[in-house]
Amino acid sequence: EFLHDYRVALRKIRSVLSLFDGVYSPAETSRLKAGFSGLMAPTGALRDLDVHLLDRDDHAASIPADLQSGLGMMFGRFASERERAFEALAERLRSDSYAAEIGEFEDLFANPDRLERGKEAGRPSGEFARARIWKRYRKVRKIAARIDDETPDERVHELRIQCKKLRYLIEFFAPVFEGGERKDAFRAVLKRVKRFQGNLGRFNDYSVQRGALLDFAARIEGGTRAENIRRSVGALAEVLHGNQLVERARVASNFAEFDAPEVRAEAERIFKGGG
Repeated sequence: EFLHDYRVALRKIRSVLSLFDGVYSPAETSRLKAGFSGLMAPTGALRDLDVHLLDRDDHAASIPADLQSGLGMMFGRFASERERAFEALAERLRSDSYAAEIGEFEDLFANPDRLERGKEAGRPSGEFARARIWKRYRKVRKIAARIDDETPDERVHELRIQCKKLRYLIEFFAPVFEGGERKDAFRAVLKRVKRFQGNLGRFNDYSVQRGALLDFAARIEGGTRAENIRRSVGALAEVLHGNQLVERARVASNFAEFDAPEVRAEAERIFKGGG
């Protein structure tokens, strides 16, 4: 849970740097992005193994009993790898070099005059928020409107990324809008965005997890044990693919709810019309 919260916090910081383009100078933005990406990178392996292990019981229950022996062996390997990844990350977080990195960021943001301002730095937050949210909202609608049963998965993944960015923008600027007379309308729009983004996120999770398991099975070596693992992973991959197809089938209906005329009208009044 700590690792999850840590990664979410870093992801939001990185999103701010991308979505608030122009608030800092290009050079400052690049420097900050590189720094926070450096903090995130060492956490990826442990996070992936945590996800696999947390889903262990659900995975086992989703395939026939005669194919489950390979999963036990696979998860045994994951548990060992997880221990090594945990120790490596814990050692990094206790290191002097990590303390120095964090200390530099703390000093920097405690003294914001040291940050190089960009051309948008002096723009009023409400005006800036509306312009950025409205632009992203239109982009999500444009991509989603073209999604059908024949659309490649890559386009659905692109839609997920854009929808996540829209959600982050709306959540970041919530204090600007929640104090106004359209507070309830704002929350209703955000609720639709969250639901749509959740659907797209689950689609992506199944896709990523399936790919990672198949890659693991392809790399594993050995005799009967390796073959048992490959058989179990193959069965599980089919289940995950089925789950992915279910979430994909929900994209159209969730977009219809997200893009309902009354929601679209409120979004336009709040973010475009300055309500």
